[in-house]
Amino acid sequence: MIRWLLLAVCLVAAAEARAAWRRDRQLNGRDARRVTHRLDALVTVGHACRRLGLRCPAPPFRRDRLIERSGLGARLGKQDVDDARLGSVVTFASVGAAGLLLLQSPVGLVVAAGCAGFGWLFPDLWLRSAATRRAEEIERQAPLAIDLIASAVAAGISIDEAIRGAAASASGPLRAELEAVSANLELGHRRAAELRDLGERTASPSLMRLATALRISDRLGVPLAAGLRRQAARTRTEQARAVQERAAKAAPRILLVVVFLLVPAAMLPVMTALALAASRSVGSFLAG
Repeated sequence: MIRWLLLAVCLVAAAEARAAWRRDRQLNGRDARRVTHRLDALVTVGHACRRLGLRCPAPPFRRDRLIERSGLGARLGKQDVDDARLGSVVTFASVGAAGLLLLQSPVGLVVAAGCAGFGWLFPDLWLRSAATRRAEEIERQAPLAIDLIASAVAAGISIDEAIRGAAASASGPLRAELEAVSANLELGHRRAAELRDLGERTASPSLMRLATALRISDRLGVPLAAGLRRQAARTRTEQARAVQERAAKAAPRILLVVVFLLVPAAMLPVMTALALAASRSVGSFLAG
């Protein structure tokens, strides 16, 4: 019973790791708020542990850009992420320690070390997954925004006004990012630097190419509207190709489900009826 309980705990941890690494393309803002409570709970636990004097080493890489790309920069700081890491380590290490006390074997020691290690990595995995989902959502909306900017520039509107209009027409995280760029431009920041920072902050290839096209247009005098339209068309082509690739990969998986699950399930009533008929025939033969 204890072994099965520990196996269930390990499966839950593995499911959390898989969910952190997978790219959920159906996530919206409401779901993001719903899922964030996991990290908020870990921050609360870590804050309480830090007040008790506990500490947890942070990874050597910088997390500023990761927090910013996840869209939670206004809610989470580096100290909050450190508290979440401490709370995660304490929570998962407690589960591992319980398994070690129950098993009292080298297997329990491995389980305890694995749980503690996963707890140390969980906040970074969660933030990386959130940043990936946000970047994909921005990338899906980027072609429309680039087309609007290209049309406005072709009509003689300034680039700053075109960006402001694209921000008003966008939604979700892309609108927030374009509004931030527009506000910084009104404060007198350099347009090329703002667009370059926008591409790096969102990890969107389309927005990175937008900054590159603007820089080339300013230096060489290349018409901007035509280049932006080509970029938008290229992005749409890449997105369509990605959808086709996902559909091609899904076909073998669906075939496996049909062969190993649906077909046996459909054959089960027939096999059951044949088994019952055979048992009755054997019973009648033996009784006779």
